[in-house]
Amino acid sequence: MKTSVYDDIPYTKNIYQQTQPDYVATIATLFGMQPPPVETGRILELGCASGINTIAMAQAIPNGEFIGIDLSAQQIEAGQNHIRRLGLQNITLKPMDILDIDADLGMFDYIIAHGIYSWVSPAVRDKILQICHHQLQPNGVAYVSYNVYPGWHVNRMLREMMLYRTRHLTKPQEKLEQAKTLLNFFVESIKPKYDSYSLLLRKELHHVSQLNDNYFFHEYLEEHNEPVFFHKFMEHANSHGLQYLTDTTATFTSIENFFAEAAEKLDIELMEQEQYVDFLRNTHFRTTLLCHQHISVNRNLASDKVSDFYIAAPLKPVLQNQSTAETSETSEKLQNQKLEQFENLAGEAVLSVASPLLKAVCLCLGEVWPQSLSFDHLMQRVYKLLMMLEGDRSKEEGEGFNATILSSADIDEVRTMLLEFYLKNIVELSVYPPQFTMFISEYPIASPIARLQSEQGKDVTNLRYEVFTLNFTTRQMLKHLDGTHDRAALLEVLRQSIENGDLTLYKDENKQALTEVDAAELHDLMSHQVENVLQTLAKKAYLIA
Repeated sequence: MKTSVYDDIPYTKNIYQQTQPDYVATIATLFGMQPPPVETGRILELGCASGINTIAMAQAIPNGEFIGIDLSAQQIEAGQNHIRRLGLQNITLKPMDILDIDADLGMFDYIIAHGIYSWVSPAVRDKILQICHHQLQPNGVAYVSYNVYPGWHVNRMLREMMLYRTRHLTKPQEKLEQAKTLLNFFVESIKPKYDSYSLLLRKELHHVSQLNDNYFFHEYLEEHNEPVFFHKFMEHANSHGLQYLTDTTATFTSIENFFAEAAEKLDIELMEQEQYVDFLRNTHFRTTLLCHQHISVNRNLASDKVSDFYIAAPLKPVLQNQSTAETSETSEKLQNQKLEQFENLAGEAVLSVASPLLKAVCLCLGEVWPQSLSFDHLMQRVYKLLMMLEGDRSKEEGEGFNATILSSADIDEVRTMLLEFYLKNIVELSVYPPQFTMFISEYPIASPIARLQSEQGKDVTNLRYEVFTLNFTTRQMLKHLDGTHDRAALLEVLRQSIENGDLTLYKDENKQALTEVDAAELHDLMSHQVENVLQTLAKKAYLIA
């Protein structure tokens, strides 16, 4: 087995939502493809490192088959240990050079290559796209990320400075130390300067200083890091029989109104539009979806596709976060023809609607968040909510759809609205939504990967592929949510942490340590704490049924 610098300084990969099969398949479906079913998909991840992203896929899709490949034997071994600990049976991690992959590995529905293409030799870059052509099912989708110009010009300048500084060094750790010394020198030297170059350099140096050592080394000191212009990448992909589908991080830039008009004046095609978008935005990184050239891609997105998806959105009325269970207030809200503002979890007003129908859609989605609803289920809930406007008629007409309440035109309006909100990142669409529960059972079970991550640090990924920074108490309890601990056992975990001095809980704003109160009150306060943590984990989608 070849040795790798990744053995000396492992590249720490994370769980990336945009690489998940559901995320990719949803976009492909919107563009008129019929991608392979996610729930039984066969997925390959190239350059998987220790496999945490691949493992997350395998956990989320138990009937799928997953293979991860990486050159670093040490990282693969670490991943294999995690797989054994998690008890996953549908995943294999292999220590292998990408150049050694052949037809024996089989065909795949989805191929993921995140953080590989720009960071390998030209021969390996070519092999990645060759694999995407020869081993991707006819209706499959490949994901490839890479650094791009013009955004990476400044980063490349810094990289070349650091490579010059470390040119006589051979040990990775020594290179890392000297590169950081150089950056500190730059920071101190330009402090009193405010010319355009110093301001630009200061901004980039601040960004680089926030990176962890593993990422820093492989981005700036690795042997290979070759950014490309988007059009050059697509020329390479086209030469391997692959065509552009879209990008996951800016899926619909080419159809933005402001650019569509300019594109018409410039008389440019889609690939040129995408390249000019990069010029305008100074893009530095792309996450591109590719499919075979025989696929007919429909770029005129049709709202009728929305009926095939599950929908989720964290919407709540601005300043009035009542549940739809508050019937009289909700009824008044629906009857009011004035614009109603809805905000997201961050408290940002993201949309305004006036019609009772669209208000009902937003209220129903907000009520079940973070869970998803199928389109039919959503419309059923909307129907019931609107029936409040007709009083007792709901008792007489039953629970089926009522044409006087929801006409085909109304349903089309909802589809159109949901598609528009999806394009604006207000609403989520899924073909295979995340599987979690809001119900807290007697013996709660949390995501196995989350339990593993809670032992390694503060940042823990939930079952929606979101990362939350969890405090010590929450992580301590999360580690024990394996289906064998009831509330009494979790209370004992909390008590033991306090006795060991690992945790200090306080009573109210006076910061009175809980160890200073009597035993009965301490028990009640800790019980309340256990319940609060469980509720938090449920609301943040960490629990499985």
